[in-house]
Amino acid sequence: MSWDDGISRVVTHITVSLLLLVCGYSYANASNNPAADEYHGETIVVDVGVLATRGVLEAKQRWQPTLLWLQSQIPNSEFRLHPYTLAEMETAVKQQSVDVVVTNPGQAVRLGRQYPLSWLATLNSKLGDGTHVIGSALIVRADSHYQHLVDVSGDKIAAVASNAFGGYLTMQLRVQNSGINPIAFFADVSFLGFPVDAIIYQLRDGYFDAAVVPVCQLESMLEEGLIEADVFRVLDDISPDNFACGLSTQLYPNWSIAKTGAISTNLAKQITQALLALPSDHAASIAAYSTGWTPPISQLSVDQLYRDLDMHPLQRPWWQEAAVWVKKNQQWAWVVFLFVLLLSVYHLILEYRFSRSERKLKATLNRLKEKNAMLEHAQRVAIVGELGSSLAHEINQPLAAILNYSQGGLLRINKGADASDITPALEKIQQQVQRADGIVQRLRTLINKRSVAKSSCDIQVLLTDTLELLEYDLQQKNITVSRTCVGNAVPLYADVVGLQQVLLNVLNNAADACLMRAKTVLINDEINITSDYSDDRLILTISDNGIGLTATNAELQNAFFTTKKDGLGLGLAICRDVVEAHHGQFSLAPAEPMGCCVSIILPLP
Repeated sequence: MSWDDGISRVVTHITVSLLLLVCGYSYANASNNPAADEYHGETIVVDVGVLATRGVLEAKQRWQPTLLWLQSQIPNSEFRLHPYTLAEMETAVKQQSVDVVVTNPGQAVRLGRQYPLSWLATLNSKLGDGTHVIGSALIVRADSHYQHLVDVSGDKIAAVASNAFGGYLTMQLRVQNSGINPIAFFADVSFLGFPVDAIIYQLRDGYFDAAVVPVCQLESMLEEGLIEADVFRVLDDISPDNFACGLSTQLYPNWSIAKTGAISTNLAKQITQALLALPSDHAASIAAYSTGWTPPISQLSVDQLYRDLDMHPLQRPWWQEAAVWVKKNQQWAWVVFLFVLLLSVYHLILEYRFSRSERKLKATLNRLKEKNAMLEHAQRVAIVGELGSSLAHEINQPLAAILNYSQGGLLRINKGADASDITPALEKIQQQVQRADGIVQRLRTLINKRSVAKSSCDIQVLLTDTLELLEYDLQQKNITVSRTCVGNAVPLYADVVGLQQVLLNVLNNAADACLMRAKTVLINDEINITSDYSDDRLILTISDNGIGLTATNAELQNAFFTTKKDGLGLGLAICRDVVEAHHGQFSLAPAEPMGCCVSIILPLP
C-alpha cells in the first residue's frame, strides 16, 4: 500500500468518526426538539439487518455511517445495526425480526421470492457502470502451476457457502457455461463460512489449491495491508477495461436495501428519499465503498442464474409440476392412468405365467434327473451282467486259493506240524480273503445307486482297479492292454464311481470292437491307454484297433442309439454326461490305420 493510499484511508476513518459524533449530536438535539416531537411524537426504532461477509466489525464500520445518515434525515428515528450470516439473515426475515435488510443480489432474489420484501434502492459503486459489480474470482497462489479454470478441476477448493451468491454460485454457473462438469470441478470443495478473509489466509498457507472469493475481496485486503502484493493471481480474468478488480465470472447487480412488512410505507418512502439524497462524497458513501444509492434495478440476470442452476426459489419439484399438469389435463391423465394400469395387470399376468412355467420346468428337470440316475444304475447293472464270467473267475480264484491253503494246513495239522509251519498258510488265506472282499466291495460300489460325491482320486489307481475287473474277460478275448503315462500324475477331485463307469464302458466297447473286426487281418487285438498330464489338464486317450466307427460322433453319444445287437444305447451318453459334469470333454475319433480313439479331457486342480 502506497503512502498516499495510507493517508487517504486515515482521512476516511477520521471523517467517518466525526460523522458518527455529529450525527449522534444531531440525533440528541432532534430528540429534544419540540418541533420534532410534534412531527412524529415517539421515537421510531428501525432494526436493520446487514450481510456481514467480512465479519461483524467490518460490517459495522461499513454500514453504521449509512444508518447514522438515515437517522439524521428522518426525525425521531433510531436505526439499529444487526450483522448476520446468510442463514441468520434468512431466519430474521422469515421471523420478521428486522425492519430493513441490506444484502447481496443473490440473497435479495431468494428472500424476495419467498417473503414480502419491498426493494427501496440499489447501492451505486465507483467500479464499472456502478450498478453491476457483484461477481467472483477464482484465485490461486502466484507460484502455482494453474493457468485456467479447468486446471483446478477436482483439486482442493475453498468457498464461503454453497448458497453464497457473489462467490460459489456465480462461479458454478461460469464453470457450467465453460463446458466443465460442476460436480467434478467442485468434487473436493470446502465451505468455510464468513469472514472471507480467512479463506484467503488458508489458501496462502497451502491448505487449499484455489479459493472462490467475492470480486474485489483480494484488492480490498491488499489495500488494507492485510496481504502482500503478488502473492495471489486470478484465473481466467475477464474483467472489463473500466473494472479495477480481477474477475472470473459475469457481473451482477450491486447490493440492495429492502423493507419487510414490519414498517410502514411512509417510513420506507422517507428511507428511500434519504438514501437517494446521500452525496457521493459523503463519509457514509465512502465507508460503504460506493458513490451513493440509485433506484432499484432489475434482478432479471440473478433470476436467470438461479434458473440455469435449477435452484430458483419459485421452481417447483417435478412431482408438483406433474400434479399441476394432471389438474389441467384430467382426461389425458385418466388415459395415461388406465394405460399404466393395463400394463401393470398385463405384467402381473406374464409374471404369473412365467412363475408357473418355471415351477413346471423345475419339476420336469427333477424328474429327468431321477430318470437319468435310474438309467445310470440300469446301465451299471448291465455292465455287471456282461462281466458275469469275469467276475466269477475273479472271485473263484481267491476261493480256490483259500481252499488249497486250508486243505494244506489241515494235512500239516494231522501230521502234527507246529503252529509256525501253519502260520504262512493262514497268512496267505487272509490275503486271499482280503482280495475277495476287495472285489465284492468294488462290485457293490459299482452296482449300488449313489449320490454324486467328489473326492480325491488318482486316475492311475482307478485304471488299475478297472483293469483288474476286466482282466479275465480280456484274457478270454486275447486282447493285450498297454499303458503309458506322460508327465507327473496329479490327483483329481472327482466322482470316483462315475469315472470308473466311464472307463468300464470305453474299455468294454474297445474289446467288443476288436472282436467284431474281420479276422482276415492278421494283427493282434490290443488296447492302448495314454495318460498325458499338463499344467492344467489331463488328456486320457483310449484307442483300439477294432472295427472302427460305424456312425458319427454325435449319433454315438445320443441316448438309446446303439450299434450292438443287445446294447441299451446308454453307455456313451452316460460317459459324456459324467465327463461334462467334471467340466471336461468327451469325444470319439477314428484311429489310424484302423480302430477308434476315445479322448477324455479333465481339468486339473
